[in-house]
Amino acid sequence: MLCLPVFRRSLRLCLVWSALGLAPLLVHAQETDPSRVYRCPDNSYTNMLSVVKSKNCKPVDNANVSVLSPVQPKKKPAATPRGDSSAARISQSTQSARDQEARRILEAELQSQQLKLSELQKAYNNGHPDYLGSEHNVGGGINQQKYLDRVAAMRNQMTLVEANIQALQRELQRYGQ
Repeated sequence: MLCLPVFRRSLRLCLVWSALGLAPLLVHAQETDPSRVYRCPDNSYTNMLSVVKSKNCKPVDNANVSVLSPVQPKKKPAATPRGDSSAARISQSTQSARDQEARRILEAELQSQQLKLSELQKAYNNGHPDYLGSEHNVGGGINQQKYLDRVAAMRNQMTLVEANIQALQRELQRYGQ
Protein backbone atom coordinates (compact mmCIF):
# COMPACT_ATOMS: atom_id res chain seq x y z
CA MET A 1 0.00 0.00 0.00
CA LEU A 2 1.32 3.46 -0.91
CA CYS A 3 0.84 5.23 2.40
CA LEU A 4 2.07 2.54 4.79
CA PRO A 5 5.57 4.06 5.16
CA VAL A 6 3.98 7.37 6.15
CA PHE A 7 1.41 6.01 8.66
CA ARG A 8 2.97 2.98 10.33
CA ARG A 9 0.82 3.20 13.43
CA SER A 10 -2.52 4.13 11.96
CA LEU A 11 -3.64 1.59 9.41
CA ARG A 12 -7.23 2.82 9.59
CA LEU A 13 -6.24 6.37 8.62
CA CYS A 14 -4.11 4.97 5.83
CA LEU A 15 -7.08 3.00 4.50
CA VAL A 16 -9.27 6.11 4.61
CA TRP A 17 -6.68 8.12 2.69
CA SER A 18 -6.31 5.34 0.15
CA ALA A 19 -10.07 4.99 -0.26
CA LEU A 20 -10.35 8.70 -0.94
CA GLY A 21 -7.49 8.56 -3.40
CA LEU A 22 -5.49 11.07 -1.39
CA ALA A 23 -2.50 8.88 -0.55
CA PRO A 24 -0.43 10.20 -3.49
CA LEU A 25 -1.07 13.74 -2.26
CA LEU A 26 0.08 12.79 1.21
CA VAL A 27 3.27 11.25 -0.13
CA HIS A 28 3.87 14.35 -2.25
CA ALA A 29 3.30 16.56 0.79
CA GLN A 30 6.01 14.60 2.61
CA GLU A 31 8.43 15.21 -0.27
CA THR A 32 8.36 19.02 -0.05
CA ASP A 33 9.15 21.43 2.74
CA PRO A 34 6.89 24.47 2.11
CA SER A 35 8.40 26.44 5.01
CA ARG A 36 12.02 26.24 3.80
CA VAL A 37 13.91 27.08 0.64
CA TYR A 38 17.14 25.27 -0.20
CA ARG A 39 19.98 26.46 -2.45
CA CYS A 40 21.76 23.75 -4.39
CA PRO A 41 25.41 23.82 -5.55
CA ASP A 42 24.25 24.44 -9.13
CA ASN A 43 22.60 27.73 -7.94
CA SER A 44 19.09 26.34 -8.24
CA TYR A 45 16.51 26.69 -5.47
CA THR A 46 14.04 24.03 -4.34
CA ASN A 47 11.89 22.81 -1.48
CA MET A 48 11.71 19.20 -2.67
CA LEU A 49 13.42 17.05 -0.07
CA SER A 50 14.46 14.36 -2.55
CA VAL A 51 16.36 16.97 -4.58
CA VAL A 52 17.82 18.48 -1.40
CA LYS A 53 19.27 15.11 -0.38
CA SER A 54 20.52 14.12 -3.81
CA LYS A 55 22.23 17.46 -4.56
CA ASN A 56 23.36 18.24 -1.00
CA CYS A 57 21.46 21.55 -0.93
CA LYS A 58 21.77 23.97 1.99
CA PRO A 59 18.86 25.83 3.64
CA VAL A 60 18.54 29.54 2.89
CA ASP A 61 17.59 31.71 5.87
CA ASN A 62 15.58 34.94 5.55
CA ALA A 63 15.45 34.70 1.77
CA ASN A 64 12.88 36.23 -0.50
CA VAL A 65 12.87 33.94 -3.48
CA SER A 66 10.50 34.41 -6.39
CA VAL A 67 9.69 31.39 -8.48
CA LEU A 68 9.02 32.15 -12.11
CA SER A 69 7.45 29.71 -14.51
CA PRO A 70 9.04 29.31 -17.91
CA VAL A 71 7.87 31.88 -20.42
CA GLN A 72 6.28 30.57 -23.56
CA PRO A 73 7.36 32.49 -26.67
CA LYS A 74 4.52 34.58 -28.01
CA LYS A 75 3.43 34.17 -31.58
CA LYS A 76 3.97 37.25 -33.66
CA PRO A 77 0.75 38.74 -34.95
CA ALA A 78 0.20 38.64 -38.66
CA ALA A 79 1.55 41.72 -40.37
CA THR A 80 -1.09 44.28 -41.22
CA PRO A 81 -1.02 46.23 -44.46
CA ARG A 82 0.54 49.68 -44.12
CA GLY A 83 -2.69 51.47 -44.80
CA ASP A 84 -4.56 49.64 -42.02
CA SER A 85 -2.48 50.69 -38.98
CA SER A 86 -5.40 52.43 -37.24
CA ALA A 87 -6.41 49.16 -35.53
CA ALA A 88 -3.05 48.98 -33.74
CA ARG A 89 -3.15 52.58 -32.50
CA ILE A 90 -4.45 53.61 -29.11
CA SER A 91 -6.35 56.81 -28.60
CA GLN A 92 -4.48 59.67 -26.96
CA SER A 93 -6.87 59.76 -23.98
CA THR A 94 -6.47 56.02 -23.36
CA GLN A 95 -2.68 56.27 -23.50
CA SER A 96 -2.73 59.31 -21.23
CA ALA A 97 -4.86 57.44 -18.67
CA ARG A 98 -2.48 54.47 -18.81
CA ASP A 99 0.51 56.76 -18.31
CA GLN A 100 -1.13 58.47 -15.33
CA GLU A 101 -1.91 55.09 -13.74
CA ALA A 102 1.65 53.85 -14.31
CA ARG A 103 3.03 57.08 -12.83
CA ARG A 104 0.75 56.75 -9.79
CA ILE A 105 1.92 53.17 -9.19
CA LEU A 106 5.58 54.17 -9.57
CA GLU A 107 5.19 57.08 -7.17
CA ALA A 108 3.51 54.85 -4.57
CA GLU A 109 6.31 52.29 -4.88
CA LEU A 110 8.95 55.02 -4.67
CA GLN A 111 7.36 56.37 -1.52
CA SER A 112 7.24 52.86 -0.05
CA GLN A 113 10.91 52.23 -0.83
CA GLN A 114 11.94 55.61 0.62
CA LEU A 115 10.07 54.81 3.84
CA LYS A 116 11.73 51.40 3.96
CA LEU A 117 15.16 52.99 3.47
CA SER A 118 14.60 55.48 6.28
CA GLU A 119 13.57 52.64 8.62
CA LEU A 120 16.63 50.61 7.63
CA GLN A 121 18.93 53.61 8.16
CA LYS A 122 17.41 54.23 11.57
CA ALA A 123 17.93 50.58 12.58
CA TYR A 124 21.44 50.56 11.05
CA ASN A 125 22.44 53.50 13.29
CA ASN A 126 25.48 54.51 11.17
CA GLY A 127 26.90 50.97 11.26
CA HIS A 128 26.31 50.42 14.97
CA PRO A 129 22.85 48.88 15.39
CA ASP A 130 21.69 47.75 18.82
CA TYR A 131 22.57 44.21 19.85
CA LEU A 132 19.76 41.67 19.67
CA GLY A 133 19.05 39.14 22.39
CA SER A 134 20.00 36.30 20.04
CA GLU A 135 23.49 37.80 19.73
CA HIS A 136 24.24 37.36 23.43
CA ASN A 137 26.00 34.20 24.59
CA VAL A 138 24.82 32.18 27.58
CA GLY A 139 27.64 33.58 29.72
CA GLY A 140 26.58 37.16 29.00
CA GLY A 141 29.15 37.97 26.33
CA ILE A 142 28.45 39.10 22.79
CA ASN A 143 28.58 36.77 19.79
CA GLN A 144 30.49 39.23 17.61
CA GLN A 145 30.22 37.16 14.42
CA LYS A 146 26.41 37.03 14.55
CA TYR A 147 26.37 40.79 15.09
CA LEU A 148 28.78 41.47 12.20
CA ASP A 149 26.78 39.19 9.89
CA ARG A 150 23.57 41.06 10.74
CA VAL A 151 25.26 44.45 10.18
CA ALA A 152 26.53 43.28 6.76
CA ALA A 153 23.05 42.01 5.84
CA MET A 154 21.55 45.36 6.86
CA ARG A 155 24.11 47.22 4.72
CA ASN A 156 23.32 44.95 1.73
CA GLN A 157 19.59 45.49 2.21
CA MET A 158 20.07 49.27 2.27
CA THR A 159 22.15 49.10 -0.93
CA LEU A 160 19.39 47.11 -2.61
CA VAL A 161 16.67 49.54 -1.53
CA GLU A 162 18.79 52.50 -2.69
CA ALA A 163 19.18 50.83 -6.10
CA ASN A 164 15.40 50.29 -6.23
CA ILE A 165 14.83 53.98 -5.46
CA GLN A 166 17.21 55.05 -8.23
CA ALA A 167 15.53 52.71 -10.73
CA LEU A 168 12.08 54.02 -9.79
CA GLN A 169 13.26 57.62 -10.16
CA ARG A 170 14.68 56.85 -13.62
CA GLU A 171 11.39 55.21 -14.60
CA LEU A 172 9.42 58.22 -13.35
CA GLN A 173 11.58 60.51 -15.51
CA ARG A 174 10.28 58.62 -18.55
CA TYR A 175 6.82 59.90 -17.67
CA GLY A 176 8.03 63.50 -17.33
CA GLN A 177 8.05 64.50 -13.71
